[in-house]
Amino acid sequence: MSEPRRSPERERLLAAVERVRGVAAAHAEASERLRTLAPPVVDALQSSGLLAMAAPRALGGAESDPLTQVEVFEAMARADASAGWSLMISALLAALAGGTLPDEGARQVFGGPFPTLAGLQMPTGLARRVSGGYVLEGRWAFGSGVRHASWVFTCAIAAPEGGAPPAGPPEMISLAVPREQVVIEDTWDVAGLRGTGSDHYRIERVLVPETRTCPFPGAPQQRGGALYSLPLIALLAAGHVGFALGVGQRALDEIAAAAPRRVKAWPQLALGSHAAFHMDLGRAEAKLAAARAYAFDVLGRMWDRARAGEALSIEDWATIRLVQTYVTDVAAEVTSFAYRAGGGGALYAASPLQRCFRDIHAATQHIAATDDAYEFAGRARLGIAELHPMLAPRPLAGGELARQRG
Repeated sequence: MSEPRRSPERERLLAAVERVRGVAAAHAEASERLRTLAPPVVDALQSSGLLAMAAPRALGGAESDPLTQVEVFEAMARADASAGWSLMISALLAALAGGTLPDEGARQVFGGPFPTLAGLQMPTGLARRVSGGYVLEGRWAFGSGVRHASWVFTCAIAAPEGGAPPAGPPEMISLAVPREQVVIEDTWDVAGLRGTGSDHYRIERVLVPETRTCPFPGAPQQRGGALYSLPLIALLAAGHVGFALGVGQRALDEIAAAAPRRVKAWPQLALGSHAAFHMDLGRAEAKLAAARAYAFDVLGRMWDRARAGEALSIEDWATIRLVQTYVTDVAAEVTSFAYRAGGGGALYAASPLQRCFRDIHAATQHIAATDDAYEFAGRARLGIAELHPMLAPRPLAGGELARQRG
């Protein structure tokens, strides 16, 4: 194995979170009101180096391993869920674009100050092939962080030049578009993750050169180490796991701090003196810790195989999907306990408990945490699951990359 299991940048990245967390926490309510990250939080993230944590070293990134990513996303989400989510989206899109865009496109996107990225990797737009590239148009939802992004990395169905119908299944591609060529719609009026600014966005007949495009979802790896050999779902897994763990831990922090002060109407005793609460709190701690250990086991085995150049089995893919849904479900359960235990005070907008409750339940609606992950795991256990394109192995771009990874 040519790469270390844990990133040498781990301590530096966690220290960077410590520098940003106070700013994110102090402006959490402002981000909620603005329905996008408050400018001081954006500035703190951009100056911290955290946005580059998962990008290839060749493009100025830290190329951190998935286990380190879990810890960093967890720590940021524990400070503020919206900041944690926004960091996750931008950092992992930088990993995806940085690992797969052609050289000229990567130079354009990553050639200046390290970019902030946003964009939905679902093909809800249409890219019509023209000489030298594609004319892109469409509308996408869930553009987390799009209001402060410098680039949008999105996905579309590619139409052949001249409009001829494709002979087989439609081709899909990802495209990098400068933020100033994107129209943002003010649609993010939602229950949870309000501070992420996940508005709809439109792209209206923008010419994207072919150098800023790559196939979706199985773009060949263009640069970097084993991290960028991972298929889409696996590459993004650490982000969703770390986010959920961070929100769950923040909820337990808050209820533990409130318990000595919160006096229950019956029998006029502090919550922290109730044996039943002690038992429920202990169980919640154990559930979240167990989910965290499960995540590190699954993602650690995934990373070990990627480092060794080994193909992942369909059982591996089942557990990679399963761990994202399961950890999110456990975090939602733990957060719901903390919110319920918080009583009437948890209803108020100033309470971090209600924000944790709303934010983690917003995350349960994400495609990475859907219940069909359990069904897929069950089918894999019975030997009847089929590999989804988003889980298919990512090809290498050529012999030079293979030599670099060797």
